[in-house]
Amino acid sequence: MITIIGTAHISEESVEEVRRRIRELKPAAVAVELDERRLQGLRAEEHPPIVELIRRENPGVLLFSILMMSLQSRLGREVGVKPGSEMLAAIDTAEEVGAHVALIDRDLRVTLRRAFARLSMREKLGLLKELMELGGVSREEIEREMRELKNEEHLSDVLSALAEMSPALYEVLVRERDAYMAARLLELERVYGNVVAVVGAGHRRGIEEFLENPEKIPDLRELTSIPSSRFPVLKLLKFAIPAAVVALFALALYRGVPVGESLLLWLANHMVPTFVAILLARGTLLSAIAGALASPLTSLNPMLAAGWFAGYVEASRRRVTVQDVAEMFSAGALRELMKNRAFRVLLVTALGNFGSALGTFISLPTVLMPLYSKLMGA
Repeated sequence: MITIIGTAHISEESVEEVRRRIRELKPAAVAVELDERRLQGLRAEEHPPIVELIRRENPGVLLFSILMMSLQSRLGREVGVKPGSEMLAAIDTAEEVGAHVALIDRDLRVTLRRAFARLSMREKLGLLKELMELGGVSREEIEREMRELKNEEHLSDVLSALAEMSPALYEVLVRERDAYMAARLLELERVYGNVVAVVGAGHRRGIEEFLENPEKIPDLRELTSIPSSRFPVLKLLKFAIPAAVVALFALALYRGVPVGESLLLWLANHMVPTFVAILLARGTLLSAIAGALASPLTSLNPMLAAGWFAGYVEASRRRVTVQDVAEMFSAGALRELMKNRAFRVLLVTALGNFGSALGTFISLPTVLMPLYSKLMGA
C-alpha cells in the first residue's frame, strides 16, 4: 500500500500534517521527494570548495539552480518556514516510528542538465525573467498561494500555465520526475509493503496516475541520461572551430601567407569581450586580466575555459571559504547573492566563459573567413 501526502514546501501546516499522518499510519517505509544532494543542503552539511564547483559543474546550470534556491529561501523566510522543513520532519518522524527512509527524487543535477539540454535560449531567458519577478511577491501573496496549493483545481491551473509557458520545462521538472518517483515507490512497496510518500502537492496527482498505469513509466535509464541537444550545432562548433583555426593558421604559415594581422585580431576578439564580461561580473582587475590572457588559448582547447582561470584567481583574491559556498546556497535575495564571495566567483566564471565564446563567434567573419580567402587566392 502506498499513501501519498502532498505538501507545500514552505508551509508550517504541511510540516504538522506530515508528522501527524506518519504517526497515525506507522508505515514500514517513508519516501521523501529528495535526492542525496538536496538532503545534504537541507541539513547544511559541508559544501565542496568553490574551485571544485566551477571545475565540475556547468556554471550556467549552477547559477540557475542557485537562483531557484534563493527564491525558495526568500519565500520561506517571508512565512517563517525553512524550505524543505516538511521533508526533514518526515525523515525525523520516520526514524521516530522505526520506518525506513528512502530518497526517491531524481538527482537534481540530472534534472537541471536535462532541462538545459531541452530548453531554447528564449525559454531560458523567459524562465530567468519569471524567477526575478517572483522575488518581489509579498508575504500575503505567498501565504495565499500556499493555502490555494491544497486546492486541486488551482494547482491544476498552475501546472497548466507552466506547461503552456514551457512544455519542455514542464516535461522535465514535473512529468519525468512524477514517473521516476512512481517507479521508486513501486520498488519500495514490493520490499516494505506499507509506504508513505511525502512529495510536493504538484507531483501527487501525476505520481498517482503512473502508479495506476505502471506500464506508462519510461525506463529509468532513459530518465537519468543527459540527452544531446536537438541540434548539436554548438557542440560541433566547439570542436570544429578550434580545429579549423589551427589548420588555417598552420596552412597559411606553410604557404607563406602573412598571418600577423589575423593573429592580432584573434587575440583582440577574445581578450576584449572576456575582460569586459569579467569586469561586468564585478570581478577583480587581476581576474579580468587572467581570463583575458587565457581566452585566446582556451578557445582552441574544448576541454578548457577562460572563465575557469578567472574564477580561480577570483577565488584566491576574495579568499572564498566553504562557509561562503553554504551561504550562497541559502541566500534569500539577489542582493544577498551579489554580496556573497562564492557567488561572485561563480558569476565571474560564467561571464568569463560567455565573453570568450563571444570572441570565437566574432572571429568567424573577421578572422577565419578572411584568412580562408587569402589562402584560396595564394
